[in-house]
Amino acid sequence: MRDDDAALLPRLGDAIAGQLATGTVKGLACLLVAWICSSWIALDTAFGTFAIALAISYLLSEILGAIIVRPIVLKERRPNPGGVLYVVLPFVVSIMVSFAASYAVTSSLRDSSFVTVLVAACNAAEILWIKPWVPGPSPEEMAAKFHEFKAMTKDHFADDVADIKRRARERTREQYYAKKAREEAKWLKKQKRDEDER
Repeated sequence: MRDDDAALLPRLGDAIAGQLATGTVKGLACLLVAWICSSWIALDTAFGTFAIALAISYLLSEILGAIIVRPIVLKERRPNPGGVLYVVLPFVVSIMVSFAASYAVTSSLRDSSFVTVLVAACNAAEILWIKPWVPGPSPEEMAAKFHEFKAMTKDHFADDVADIKRRARERTREQYYAKKAREEAKWLKKQKRDEDER
């Protein structure tokens, strides 16, 4: 892959930050569902410990998910390359990591299973909503769309820009002549005062 292609793709840190941002939203949604479900599902641990297990599960699964799909992103040279592997790998990793991490925190098979089901359901809902199996635009396509949008905007607002520039020139000209008139008036006043003093 060429260096300029790599420069157009998001860096791994940016990809992880994006995953963590969406993971935070999904984690809060799961936490809300867990809090609602905890009224009729008995947990083996305190709800605070369960929340920590859920947070650690999401943290680790989102980071590992971004790292695992990175080779696919680099190979396809697209931020969202689509395909089955791009969808399945992070989903499976999130299930395995959430079970292992939650079991390490809670030491309860029931709570770990509950965390895993919540994470899997929330991730499945996200997959169905954003359809990541469909390839997104390449960096070149995004740049072309941006330039097309920029040209369209320039054409659309050309009359407004010309009008704003014309008014700004007129205002500048008026301010200049007003300032010049004030200076001439001061100079004439000074001349008259000097003549009166003589």
